Amino acid sequence: MFVCATGLLWADEETTPGEMTQLAGKLPGSGEVHLAMYNQEEPDGFMRLGWYREGEDLVLYDRTMMPSMEIYESMEARVSQDDFAPRSVSIQFHRGSAIMRIDAVLEENHVVGERAVERPGVATDTTPIELATPESTMLRAVTFLLPLLMGQEPNTALAYHWYAPLGNAVQSVSLTATDGGTVETPAGAFDTVRYELRGGTPENDIYVSRGAEPRIVRIDVLGQPLQFLAPATTN
Repeated sequence: MFVCATGLLWADEETTPGEMTQLAGKLPGSGEVHLAMYNQEEPDGFMRLGWYREGEDLVLYDRTMMPSMEIYESMEARVSQDDFAPRSVSIQFHRGSAIMRIDAVLEENHVVGERAVERPGVATDTTPIELATPESTMLRAVTFLLPLLMGQEPNTALAYHWYAPLGNAVQSVSLTATDGGTVETPAGAFDTVRYELRGGTPENDIYVSRGAEPRIVRIDVLGQPLQFLAPATTN
């Protein structure tokens, strides 16, 4: 169940816009989650997910690199700063010599936009995006901010739909808090809460340090040899 100021939400019930408004109100005006990527326990890139407020929008950005696969992803998205309601998302996904560009607008109950794949010497392959979405669908990227805002008591949970632009898919997901124990990272050891992200592709375990200023210090990618850890230094 989800424990909040308005009461209890059982895990099989979807989180309401009002509860998302409460969570959005807790988010600082700007910030960044910076983690080092490990592939089969070897350093292999980084992720940098940040946000800042601009007018009525909360602007999200992501920069993720995985050198061993020649992958680099750059994302910018806009959501409502009041309740995380999605507005738009743009992604450039580089892999080798190919570039995939995604530009989409999220309006009431649907997503519209375009996906284009560019390769040197080859005509651009363009595909329209048109997808129905359930009410209160959020962008996938918002999920990785929510553990910073949720309660840290065991079984605290959120349930909602997300739109994942790279897979062009809407999925029903949940976040559930459990004890994470002590997590060792290059930045040191942290007493943590583990938020189990289930229902999406891929699923994740997100570890957040306990205390008044929570910090994401580890993310496990379930079913893959990938892990993200707090780096020794942040810049």
